[in-house]
Amino acid sequence: MSKTSADPRITKRKVTMRRFRVVAPEVPGGPPGVREDVAEDYVNPEFVDEYVAAARARGWDDVAVSDEPDAGPGGYHGQTAVPAGINHPEAGTVRPATQED
Repeated sequence: MSKTSADPRITKRKVTMRRFRVVAPEVPGGPPGVREDVAEDYVNPEFVDEYVAAARARGWDDVAVSDEPDAGPGGYHGQTAVPAGINHPEAGTVRPATQED
């Protein structure tokens, strides 16, 4: 089964964060460069808004949430970490993986 199939159990959303920074020229006297940092996470919809707010507060320039459900690399049965830095009652906990059918 594809990780992005129409399986109704798959509800997480892919969150892509980008940060752009001006960096020193690669050669002396040359133009400055731009570095793009990218991070991705797969977030449960019950705390995606809090996750996005925390990412923006940490300085990410762009935070995009996918429209389509995506189980991520852990698949539907993988564990779910609730990040400590978000405003949610379960912040800092890990929901264990589930048994595959």
